[in-house]
Amino acid sequence: MYRVYSDGLLLYHSKLENLKIFDPSVELELNKTGSFEFTVHTDHPYYNFIKKLKSIITVFQDDFLLFRGRVLDDEIGWHNEKHVTCEGELSFLLDSVQRPVSFTGTVAEFLAHIINSHNSQVEPEKRFTLGSVTVTGSLTADLTDYTNSFETLQERLLNGFGGY
Repeated sequence: MYRVYSDGLLLYHSKLENLKIFDPSVELELNKTGSFEFTVHTDHPYYNFIKKLKSIITVFQDDFLLFRGRVLDDEIGWHNEKHVTCEGELSFLLDSVQRPVSFTGTVAEFLAHIINSHNSQVEPEKRFTLGSVTVTGSLTADLTDYTNSFETLQERLLNGFGGY
């Protein structure tokens, strides 16, 4: 059974007729933001509560969190239906900037630095908690440009060390 929420409000439940969405589609990729798309009609009680770049959408399969992200776009169709496109929570890393710094330390320490810097720049619902870091090794990184956190992680960690 699937459930979809927007900012904690139940948007979809298969057993509730008044809470329907149409043409839902989830795409998940490793180390990519992923996406979720759906259509909602004007008679839905929360039609007007879905806000572009503000609303946090969560999709559960039974009790498993399948997708979490934000509304990227909401196009209005011919019959005022709203086609909603969401990007996954890794896109929150696009909202913060890594400042120039010279860093020497372990992979875990560098990742913690990036996450802490990101968290200090964004709203609480866009923050991350550092989990288990199993990649070992050390690195020296001279960040000379202002880049978003997602790009910094891709270039400095994922491309060189791998991981998820």
